[in-house]
Amino acid sequence: MLRPSLALVLLLASACTNKPVVDPVEQANQTKKDLANAEIRIKDGKYKEAEEMLNRVLAADPTNPAAMAGMGRVRLGDKQYDAAVVLLEQAAAKLTDDATVQASLGEAYKKLERHADAANAYGAAFKADPNNGNYGLEQGQALRRAKQFDAAETVLREVAKVDKQAEFVFTELGDVLREQGKLDEALKTYMKALIEHAGDKTAHAGAAQVYELQNNSAKAIDEWSTYIRMDCCSEFSENVAKKHMKALQSPAAG
Repeated sequence: MLRPSLALVLLLASACTNKPVVDPVEQANQTKKDLANAEIRIKDGKYKEAEEMLNRVLAADPTNPAAMAGMGRVRLGDKQYDAAVVLLEQAAAKLTDDATVQASLGEAYKKLERHADAANAYGAAFKADPNNGNYGLEQGQALRRAKQFDAAETVLREVAKVDKQAEFVFTELGDVLREQGKLDEALKTYMKALIEHAGDKTAHAGAAQVYELQNNSAKAIDEWSTYIRMDCCSEFSENVAKKHMKALQSPAAG
């Protein structure tokens, strides 16, 4: 008995359902193409174009994790953070070893100030890509914001070992040490930050705050002055640095 050809099977199926039948190989190729092109559009900030491509993928496969991740990043780019979290959580549950997806979820949590959740997501990203110090740095920052200082210190020290070029790792570690009252160690760490990155103005701000806590007004003023020269007009400079300087220079402070 002759077996019907694939073309005949597709034709019969189409006739029975009145729906166009798509060749699975053709569909797979189109999905691959749409995902690749959507990724380019997302990187370029062309979220509407990316969304159109991702919608095609999801129409054919509503649970495609790569498409859900892409759509989550589109929502992240559009500042629809709650929607981004929903999509990225679903994608991250399936793509547990995808550092980019986990980091995108971490960013969405960070935007919503869900710091403990952000730390977990960035931690998953760092575990998936342990040589990328930026993931560990983000994890450490999230842990600090969540007031989990011991955990933050552990992560940041690990980052310092594997990726010293992660620009703010020593400054961030200095902040964590300062929060724990380890002032001498914090000061040494801020100086290390300036050795690695001389233009790291935040290390000067951190050192200034340590000197204030140590009641060393002269050195605190020096550090705040340096910070303000490097960053005269930012919100932090206006609302924090210059106010500290004014207080330190007032007659009462003397």
